[in-house]
Amino acid sequence: MKVEETLWVEKHRPKTIEELVLPDDYRTDFSKCVKNRDIGNLLFSGPAGGGKTTLARVLASKNGVISRINDNLLEINGSAKETRGISFVSDVIEPFLRIPPAGSDKFKIVFIDEGDFLTEASFRSLRGVIEKYSSHSRFILTCNYLSKIPDEVQSRFQLYIFKQVPIDYVMSYTTKIAETESIEYDEKDMKFLVNGLYPDIRRIVNALQKCSISGKLKVNQDIVLTNEKVVASSILEIIDHINSGDYHKINKSVSTISTLVSEQDLEYRSIYTNLFFIKGIPVPAKVTINKYANGHGGCLVPAMHFMAMVFEMIQSLQDYKMKIKK
Repeated sequence: MKVEETLWVEKHRPKTIEELVLPDDYRTDFSKCVKNRDIGNLLFSGPAGGGKTTLARVLASKNGVISRINDNLLEINGSAKETRGISFVSDVIEPFLRIPPAGSDKFKIVFIDEGDFLTEASFRSLRGVIEKYSSHSRFILTCNYLSKIPDEVQSRFQLYIFKQVPIDYVMSYTTKIAETESIEYDEKDMKFLVNGLYPDIRRIVNALQKCSISGKLKVNQDIVLTNEKVVASSILEIIDHINSGDYHKINKSVSTISTLVSEQDLEYRSIYTNLFFIKGIPVPAKVTINKYANGHGGCLVPAMHFMAMVFEMIQSLQDYKMKIKK
C-alpha cells in the first residue's frame, strides 16, 4: 500500500492551486504559472503552517508545471545533515542538472525544503549552479527565517512571504478529513486538538489519525499538550510575570523550561518560530528570539543555546521595563 494511502497528512494534502489557502495576488500569480507551465526561481518564507511546502509540491507536480516527476524533480530536505553541506551541491544537485529535462518539460526543478539550514559554503556553490544551468533549471526554496538566506541568493529568486493559515480554515480542513474518513467526533474534542497543536497542520492531522484508530476521535492530552507547547507557554508566563512585576514567579517557569530542555528531545526550531510570530510579544523579546533562532543551526549544544536565549530575554525585558519607568 502506498504511503499516501495510509498517512492522512499525505492522503488529504491539497493537490491543486485551487485547493490551497493563498492571498488573492499569490493565487493569481501561481495560477498563471500553471497555465503557462512555467515558473521562475521561487523563495517561500514564513512560519510553519503557512502552506509553503504544499505549494512547492503542487507546482512541482503534474498539476503544476512539470509532467515527468521521476526524471525532472529533485526534492531535498535542507535540514538533513547529509544534504546541508557543499558536497551535496556538487555530488547530487549539479549531476542532476547536467542531464537536460526529459519529455516535453521545459526545465528540471530542484526543490529544497527548509533551505535556511544550508551552510554558507553550500549557498556559495549553489549560486554558481543556479547561474550555470539557468536555461533548463528552476529552483524552489522554502525557509522559516529569510535572514538565513544570503542576499546574493535572494537576488536570484522571486520572494513570497507566507503567514500562518487561519485557524478557522485549519478547523474546517481537519473536520472535513474526519468526515471523509467516517470518524465520529465531538466538536469540543476537535477544537481542543486543533487549538493545542496549531499552527502545525501536519502534526494536527497526524494526531487526528492517531486519536481516531477506533473510528471515534478520542483526544489524548499527552499528544496535544506537546513539550514544545509547554515550553512556549512557560516563556509567555515569564513575559506576563515581568509585565506585572511578579518577579518572584519567574523561577518556577524557568525551572519548568529547564527540566524539559534537559530531559526531552525538543523541536527548538518550531518553538523559536511559534514564539516569534505570536502577537503581543514585546519587541525586546522578539529581538532576542530572532537572534538565537538564527544561531541555532551552528550552535554546539541546542539545549544550552535555548536556555541562554531564555535568560537573555528575561534580562532584556527587565532592562526595557526599567528604561520605560525612567
